[in-house]
Amino acid sequence: MTGDIPTLDVPDPAIPVANNPFDLATNPFADTLDDAFFFPAEQHVRALDFIGQALWTRSRLAVVTADSGCGKSLLIRRLVRDLDERVVVAAVSRTHHHPREFLLDILRQFGFALEDEDKTDRRRLIERFLRHQASMGRICLLIVENVQVAHPLVVEELRLLATIEAEGARVLKILMLGCPALNHVLDSPRMAESLMSVAPRFALTPMSEDQVGAYVAHRLRAAGAANPDVLMPHTLMQQIHACTGGVPATINRLCSRALVCAGEEGLQTVTTSALDRAIHELDLQGRALPAILQTEANAGARAWNPDGRLLISMQGLPDKEIALAGGRILIGRGEEADVRIDSVFVSRYHALIVRDGRHDLMLDLGSTNGLVVNSRRVLRRALQHRDMIQVGPAKVTYFNTKAEPVILPDPGETISFARPGFPVAAGGDADNAVLAFGRPDGSANR
Repeated sequence: MTGDIPTLDVPDPAIPVANNPFDLATNPFADTLDDAFFFPAEQHVRALDFIGQALWTRSRLAVVTADSGCGKSLLIRRLVRDLDERVVVAAVSRTHHHPREFLLDILRQFGFALEDEDKTDRRRLIERFLRHQASMGRICLLIVENVQVAHPLVVEELRLLATIEAEGARVLKILMLGCPALNHVLDSPRMAESLMSVAPRFALTPMSEDQVGAYVAHRLRAAGAANPDVLMPHTLMQQIHACTGGVPATINRLCSRALVCAGEEGLQTVTTSALDRAIHELDLQGRALPAILQTEANAGARAWNPDGRLLISMQGLPDKEIALAGGRILIGRGEEADVRIDSVFVSRYHALIVRDGRHDLMLDLGSTNGLVVNSRRVLRRALQHRDMIQVGPAKVTYFNTKAEPVILPDPGETISFARPGFPVAAGGDADNAVLAFGRPDGSANR
């Protein structure tokens, strides 16, 4: 028995592309749960792992904080959609001014048909329901948004619900969503005492500039764009990131409006002028980069050598060579991948190579088994000539004699070990795993 999951902090509906001049199957930046449109940014994959661990372990409270529009609601909707009958969910998003309204909303989410004027003792009814579900071996999950702005009496009701027990064990799991100010509420002495002061917390961050470029291309590709890099050139991504701060909801609004502006001007691609018009119409010009910085970025992209190539080797199959054409190259198991590796050990969207004007940047897209470059597990790396990349069972060698050397320490490389559920790097020790940036030695020149 699961109530309908409300829209929590879903971004404004995307603006439809006027008359569809770009031959897209659908609006690429609309709010949707379609798996094809889900972009597995590393922080969103980690957030899903975090919530899953809280749900299936003894944790009774988990907290996810993020600025509005960063994708908290999409994660929750995907999570709830995939839960089975062992989990009973109530998701409450409205801001309540009275505890009885709050309790009534929870009961309705749990499937009770109660009228507003019903005089039933609502808290006791919830207690009986929770204990009954626990006796049936089910997990009860309460998802609450924006506790940081809730009425103090509503916060007190939430505190009391968290203390409900059956046979000495608490019977309700609570997932709180909110902006960073939620942490101040949880750190108050009264809440900390009842909700466990060591409750696990996860801060969902906006996208980096690299991720914005990958996100935009991914959404365009999912909507049917034959060449996302032509439709919305990667030279625009620096400006898009600056104006949106990497917040997915704002990216969707800006890119949707830019497509409309380009279509109204009869263009076949989104130009700098179309993007500037969209920025002005959405009143984002206060965040825009000066024109001189955009010019420098575009000049760097035009000067980039396009001759990079990949040599892919898999046991039992002939070697395959692929030229790095375009601004972004998707590596994965899915049919839409530019570099397709058909293996269960490779994620549908495994990795992405982004040509940023100076380097070819390889990004892990939150893959299950990760990326290993030169025997070290990485999330992000500026590729160097003859780098050896392990993607599942495939060995991928990067060739580009004109790749610009990275000055040590390498600011473009992130080495990651021992993410939750993440395999240990070659030669690594799971008990002593660390997160490190750059290189401590001169191994890049060997």
